[in-house]
Amino acid sequence: MTREIDNGARWRALFEEHHMQLTEVAEILLDRCGSPEQILQKAFAGLEHYPFYEPFGQISAVRAVVKAAIANNYTSVDSWILTAPSGPISYEHSGLQPLEAVPWAERAAYFLHEVLHYSRRDTALLLGISDAKVDELNKFAKKRMGLPIDARIYAQTTHSRQTRAVGSAHSMAFATYE
Repeated sequence: MTREIDNGARWRALFEEHHMQLTEVAEILLDRCGSPEQILQKAFAGLEHYPFYEPFGQISAVRAVVKAAIANNYTSVDSWILTAPSGPISYEHSGLQPLEAVPWAERAAYFLHEVLHYSRRDTALLLGISDAKVDELNKFAKKRMGLPIDARIYAQTTHSRQTRAVGSAHSMAFATYE
């Protein structure tokens, strides 16, 4: 006798259990349009009928939220957002910026690659840009947040310094991803 498992209920439970973390992912990756709750609903709808594998559940949920938020940005404001050059970096008035204040393209590239640890290639594919553009956007984001840009120096930077510089984006919500 084979017992049928309700995958939708398991996905729903995971989304409820990790609601805060998934909402934060959506908030960071949304540009101006859309609500995090709508993004979570779209992500859940995309996973609801897929098999649920416990070891990969949370990772799959985050990935679904990432994809839903990026898709929302493209449908809401067109794709110009990723190809538009970032503005000049000026620290005179604003000082160092938390991740949430960094321009969207830089924030998305930094968040996917540096916080969620997606590969450079995977980040580029998700955002529809080149690998070189991911590196450029990461460099700009790090400058705005006051993080070291050189990879050797960056690797030596302590996690606590990075957490302080980035701000609330590195909250306890991402402790499971780092």
